[in-house]
Amino acid sequence: MLGINQKLNSLSGKGKSIKVAVCGIGQMGKSLISQMLGIPGIEVVAVADKYDTAVQRLSSLDISGEKIEAICGKGRELDQKSLRQAGLACSEGRIVFTDCIKLLTTLDDVEVVMDATGNTMAGAELACSAIENNKHVVSLNVETDVTIGPLLKTMADRVGVVYTIAAGDEPGALKELYDFATALGLEVVAAGKGKNNPLDKDANPDTLAEYSKEKGASPRMMTSFVDGTKSMEEMACFSNATGIKADIRGMHGPKVNVSELASLFSIIAQGGILNRAPAVDFAIGDVAPGVFLIYTTKNQVLKDELKYLLCGEGPNYLLYRPYHLASIETPLSVARAYFYGEPTIAPMGAPVSEVITVAKKDLAKGDTIDGIGGYTVYGLIEEYALARKEDLLPVGVSEGAVLKQDVAKGQPITYGMVTLDTSSTLLKLRRILEDTYG
Repeated sequence: MLGINQKLNSLSGKGKSIKVAVCGIGQMGKSLISQMLGIPGIEVVAVADKYDTAVQRLSSLDISGEKIEAICGKGRELDQKSLRQAGLACSEGRIVFTDCIKLLTTLDDVEVVMDATGNTMAGAELACSAIENNKHVVSLNVETDVTIGPLLKTMADRVGVVYTIAAGDEPGALKELYDFATALGLEVVAAGKGKNNPLDKDANPDTLAEYSKEKGASPRMMTSFVDGTKSMEEMACFSNATGIKADIRGMHGPKVNVSELASLFSIIAQGGILNRAPAVDFAIGDVAPGVFLIYTTKNQVLKDELKYLLCGEGPNYLLYRPYHLASIETPLSVARAYFYGEPTIAPMGAPVSEVITVAKKDLAKGDTIDGIGGYTVYGLIEEYALARKEDLLPVGVSEGAVLKQDVAKGQPITYGMVTLDTSSTLLKLRRILEDTYG
């Protein structure tokens, strides 16, 4: 985003800053906080996570104990004394630490709330509370976005704040290519991401324990990467922001090199693999960790110019971003929300795509589904309308569901097959979304 650096430096030069709160100090949250500590014009004023692990992680970022003001211990409820203590700490330049989400979203000093939890239930509660308290929401939580994002966007618009998925993750990086191409009047054929690891739908936290440790990620998060659920969520997030759907359930996900992308991600009549265009998909190979967009044009003058510019012979051409910097880029979304009141990427309206729940192994009546990144299920992208027609269970609300019947490995799970916790805030919001959009 051109000029963001100048705006941040100007803000800092006036002795001001964008005051942010971060929920979640795992791999992404820790990186995000570390990055923002060095950016003029952005100030981390509060963080939240489980008490027993977060203080140690903050200390590893060279934040001294004197700089941290711990407000809520485990099990404490939010009260006015805590709010006053937190407000005083912020005014004196200390970082408030809490295990209470509502404290983050209620603090007067906080202008932007950032979700780095990766948990659908926590993400729903955090976003709703932030919006209710007139805070912008910048989320790295595509799982929550795909589950209830269109509803959160509507809620944010209603009160005049920004709800956005963060720059740096694949959906945001891909949206940059999409906006560039469509602003130039080019026709999108396919849009997708490179998958960072081989696809193994049988993966679970045990089989990936050593790999997760090596990569510095939690076993559940790594499982969601390897079993494909994360890629499904990311492309559904992009789909809901652009209207482009997958052409088959679960997408194709071929092994392919960058040089082959434009020819492979074409319609079958042109020698490609797509049943229809445009379509979202993913690729395994040297495409990772980048994102790609295949485009075309009917304008012969432009075709000649693209050939001259060494963009290929056509009929389809490639835009390729060979990287995404994950949480390192996320502060750009903070600045965009604050200065321009715009999202990086957000649902455009009614849901377009869904991520459905599929049995990872044979499951028995009475089994409890452990959700994304677990032992029991994985997710596949599907058209929202078809998923609703077939009563398919969104993987985002699957955690804690109890099966009312046996389910075979590879079988999609429906709402009718499970008993859900009706007291769940996430499920209540999901029901509102489904009632709203059908």
